[in-house]
Amino acid sequence: MLRTMPTRTESFHAAIDRLEENIGKFKRGEISPDQFRPLRLGMGLYAQLAHVKHMQRIKIPGGRITAEQLDVLADVTDRWGRGLAHVTTRQCIQLHHLELEDAVDVQRVLVPAGISCVGACADAVRNVTASHLAGVVEEEVFDVSPYAHAITQHFYFHEQNLRLPRKFKIGLSGSDRDHAQIMINDIGLLATMGSAEGDATSKAPGELEPGFAVYVAGGLGSTPEIAHLWREFVPARDILAVCEAVMAVFFRDGERKNRKKARLKFVIRKVGEAEFFRRLDEVLAGIQAERGAVLSEQLGQYLGEYAEAAPPPLDPDKALLGDAAFARWMRTNTIPQQQRGYRVVTVKLPLGDITGAQLRQLAALCRAYGNGEVRATNTQNFVLRWVPEERLVPLHRALGLIGLAEADADHITDVVACPGADYCTLAVTKSMSVGAQVREHLVAQSSRHEADDIIRQLGAFSIKISGCPNSCGQHHVADIGMTGMLSKGADGVERAAYSFRLGGGCGPGARIGDRMDGRILEEDAPGLIAAIARFYVDQRSAGETFQEFVLRKGTQEIYKAGLAVTGNVVHGVDAGAVAAE
Repeated sequence: MLRTMPTRTESFHAAIDRLEENIGKFKRGEISPDQFRPLRLGMGLYAQLAHVKHMQRIKIPGGRITAEQLDVLADVTDRWGRGLAHVTTRQCIQLHHLELEDAVDVQRVLVPAGISCVGACADAVRNVTASHLAGVVEEEVFDVSPYAHAITQHFYFHEQNLRLPRKFKIGLSGSDRDHAQIMINDIGLLATMGSAEGDATSKAPGELEPGFAVYVAGGLGSTPEIAHLWREFVPARDILAVCEAVMAVFFRDGERKNRKKARLKFVIRKVGEAEFFRRLDEVLAGIQAERGAVLSEQLGQYLGEYAEAAPPPLDPDKALLGDAAFARWMRTNTIPQQQRGYRVVTVKLPLGDITGAQLRQLAALCRAYGNGEVRATNTQNFVLRWVPEERLVPLHRALGLIGLAEADADHITDVVACPGADYCTLAVTKSMSVGAQVREHLVAQSSRHEADDIIRQLGAFSIKISGCPNSCGQHHVADIGMTGMLSKGADGVERAAYSFRLGGGCGPGARIGDRMDGRILEEDAPGLIAAIARFYVDQRSAGETFQEFVLRKGTQEIYKAGLAVTGNVVHGVDAGAVAAE
């Protein structure tokens, strides 16, 4: 009798059954905490402080969430997550304060909605990210969303997944503005058009086809690395083989004893770029020869699964009339799509938090005003797409009724922060708490000086905060990035403090921010940020970005300008379980 392969849904349920079994073994003392750790992490389950409660990370491939999935996420948030969900910098959703057994129930509710937690943590292919503007932004080469779906599905139960040396991250962008931050991924795929010269299956000579530039070995953490360009063009049909090749080299050559050196970036540092690329080329050639045709066929099947709902019809005869609050919100939170008459609307989520009730209400709004879905962003917000311009006024009003109409998305008050020491066992400072203080300080300062509104004057500007050097808050690639640490003052007392990086970012000219001297006490951070922002606004040249400003002025001069306002810098010894950068 022939044995049939389980469907993906059956495989997801089987994985949850194993999690339930392993939880039982752990509770009965049949397996140790060290044995249990990779088993729970493989299903997205982290221990919180004191290892009493747990955090459940939920994969959201490409950040895409349908209205039906929002409803389900709202239900699990209210039932098991104390009514509050958190959007991460990799487009995932996290629930906190779960009992260990709750994770089984949560995941069983999620799977019928097409949501999984397999590989959300652990030594696995993590959530595959994609630009939240994929398919709608003017400058993109083509929509990468279907490819994010395909790569996700392909690696869920790949034989090497969950057995890698450490985590493995993949991101896709449709343009070099890099909304998906591919330059800090293990594999970064940038959409392009090209010709596969000499390929027997390629199109006619000179005819272009969709494909990707392939960047590899990027990452953040305590030793950040901007990704390296391996291939300027590979046909899109070969992308599964390309991803398998990079993962295979990592599986074979990655460090397995010292976890601090176990990311792909350490392999390229050890052997050099030329040798690393040679290994990739060799493995890719073998995969293509052995299974290239099969992988291309599988890709086609995955792409065939991907579909989006039709957009709502336009009614251009309706007038667009709103008040001053609407005008500011429209300017800062909406952009025109490449499809004329429609806009992308950013729903600003302060520090990435959203309640279960708001998730449920947002599901209704994306049905009523968009195409029935939202996308999570790596700046911890949501976007609605396909919103007819004539419907922006009622949408703004409806968002206001549920507390989600705050303007200035992706501006200086739209602070990004990891969960920090309120939840995380690795963090040494409460990054969300200081993020809230920064927001409040800047909003208050701008409201007191309406004619001199620093938020408006800055325009798009990023602040990102991590509670430790692991950089879950992505502080290395922010205009202003902050890393939490404990520092001892002259009195020997440990206090929460932050080191600063300035001028980092992804996109064209991607770079790690420059380290600023000194460590700033937590209570002084809001004032220092305001001082740096004011110094930039007052001293910048016409059209000069903050990144360009940092390169011209240097961190030392900017540091002195900030000290003139705060004047309180700790020069003690860093403390805490996690080493400073």
